[in-house]
Amino acid sequence: MKSVPAGELLRRVAVAAGIDAVYGEPLGSLDVTTVPVAVAALFASAHHRVHGVRAAVHRGDGILRLPEVEAGPRRAVEVASADDLVAAVRVLTSLCEVELSVNLDLDEPVADIVPVPPAPGERWIDPTPETVEALRSAASVAVLAGPGVIRQAAVPGLHDLAVASGVGVLNTWGAKGVFDWRSRHHLATVGLQEHDFILGGIGDVDLVVATGLDPLESPDGRWDLAPTLHVDPGGLAPLAERCGPQRLLPAAMPILRTRLADVTQRGWTIERSPLPPSRVTKHYAEYLAAGGLVAADAGIAGFWVARTFATTRLGAAIVPSAPNPGFAAACVAVARLRRPAQPALAVADAPLDEEIAAVVDAAAALGIDVPVEAWGPDGEQLGADAHCQRLRRLVFAGSSGSLGATGTTGPVTLATDPGQMAEIVDAAGPVVAWT
Repeated sequence: MKSVPAGELLRRVAVAAGIDAVYGEPLGSLDVTTVPVAVAALFASAHHRVHGVRAAVHRGDGILRLPEVEAGPRRAVEVASADDLVAAVRVLTSLCEVELSVNLDLDEPVADIVPVPPAPGERWIDPTPETVEALRSAASVAVLAGPGVIRQAAVPGLHDLAVASGVGVLNTWGAKGVFDWRSRHHLATVGLQEHDFILGGIGDVDLVVATGLDPLESPDGRWDLAPTLHVDPGGLAPLAERCGPQRLLPAAMPILRTRLADVTQRGWTIERSPLPPSRVTKHYAEYLAAGGLVAADAGIAGFWVARTFATTRLGAAIVPSAPNPGFAAACVAVARLRRPAQPALAVADAPLDEEIAAVVDAAAALGIDVPVEAWGPDGEQLGADAHCQRLRRLVFAGSSGSLGATGTTGPVTLATDPGQMAEIVDAAGPVVAWT
């Protein structure tokens, strides 16, 4: 029987399990992007968020780690033989945190096996008659969508259901971009402030269709204000085909959308320094919404990106559901690993966390420039024109694939007007994201 090194079998197992990249230290025949161990997990988590596929971490200890995608018990598996390794494929496809301890000599010859990938998860889930009847009989319906809709590639099904049933969709910030912000079906991004779900009208409908929710973005107790129909993202398209005749959308958007638009658009008119946050995110959308990326860490800057960045496509804006310093910079880094010419920007609050500097340095060692704009009261005072001029240079920094092609030397700072926060709090209540 033909044989291959165990390290090659490990590579095949990773491919079969859908592991798209590995960050950290070399291991067997795996194609590893070498970055410092301290930031490897940030790169792996960002890889999944940016590219939609799993990435692993190796810290040089023989343990292959997969960061958590969905909450669940950590899975720890030890492999001491080729059979153990092949059997681990199914565990490695779990969306919870996984640790695979490789306790065999990776130079040892083993059987020339090509592992079989697990069957894909069901993405077409027929609704029960009770589910169809609940939707048909409700006089008023709203859909609440979370990041699972994106993770399970179910955005087309969400569109089908919205159009077929004539309803509007509220999305949490991890699902920004499921609809163009100008769509009649896009009601608002919710979960960021205390009164979002109430002002979004969830308590005013007969039925809420909840799908793909993340409890960090839509905790129980904040949004369960009406009878709820939980639909797996894989069940959206089949339900759309059976939901009956189209009902008319409400004549007016929910009061949340109106209040947020009032605050946001007033900020758009300000030209002088310090710029209101919504004027800054308007600039981000102008230069990055079409084909670029803005990623923001949790905090004041992240709140304003999640709240007011005008999305026109999926993946244009990324804000994490839980605080993870350095995540935004890592998103820009992994995006540019695959697309060196992509305009991109990481945004965070000042003073910058040391994790951000570590990610920027790690990316620089790979020949990748990670532009960062830090918001803070001591930041640079720029009017609208000056900010746009700097932003144009910043988001294209290093986008030729050559580090420092535009002369970027490090993060830049920006002072924003703190007064707009009081306005947005008056509109929708205290900020509750990441609390």
